[in-house]
Amino acid sequence: MLSRISKLTQLMIMIHGLIAAVISNNKFPQILTQTYNQTLNISDTAILTCHVKNLGNHHVTWLKYDSNTLTYLPLTVGEQVFYSDTRYFVSSYSILLDSSYWNLEISNLKLSDEGIYECKISNRRGSVSIQIHLQVQIPMTIKPSRLYVEPGSSVELDCTIYNINTSSITWHFSSLNHTHKYNIYHYDIYEKYHNEKNISKSQLIIRHAQPYHSGLWTCTYKRQRRSAKIFVEKGLLRKTR
Repeated sequence: MLSRISKLTQLMIMIHGLIAAVISNNKFPQILTQTYNQTLNISDTAILTCHVKNLGNHHVTWLKYDSNTLTYLPLTVGEQVFYSDTRYFVSSYSILLDSSYWNLEISNLKLSDEGIYECKISNRRGSVSIQIHLQVQIPMTIKPSRLYVEPGSSVELDCTIYNINTSSITWHFSSLNHTHKYNIYHYDIYEKYHNEKNISKSQLIIRHAQPYHSGLWTCTYKRQRRSAKIFVEKGLLRKTR
């Protein structure tokens, strides 16, 4: 009698285990990563990560939004890359049996790599996905970023962009007292452009700086900007020492 009960107990345990396994296999995958933004410099390597749970026999697909067709175009399925650009690479690793990380790597970033990427898992029952917004910016500096000068002094601001040759750098001025604008005093100011190998520089020169030149001077290239503050006041240098 005890032997029969023991066998029955073992059978129930086995059945329970099989049911649990079936339920586990029927679980639809989850993407634990939340939609996020990532900003990198041109020539950097982007690693877009998608944390997945209960992947099972499903495949992770990476896609990129195409503004021309208004659709997402597939880049990879599983560990197969279907995009012709060899800078794109996909990898994965697991920490737990039901947890894995899928990385889309893009080396030597270009401006054209900027956009919305999607990590997606789908089958006939449905789909889950997250979006990663990748922004590619160009290294940009302005020097000096803060300057104190006496009236009549000459002022030079250097705005430099790396890894690109362009003459599309523009300057904007915001007065400290909001009563003067850059174009009113254009006769005091001129700009010089200098391009060399993968470096573009715009130099803003104020010949005879006056108090009305005090304010925030900003150089802009597309959506990127860098600012410098200039203070022009008699005796100001003695005050700041």
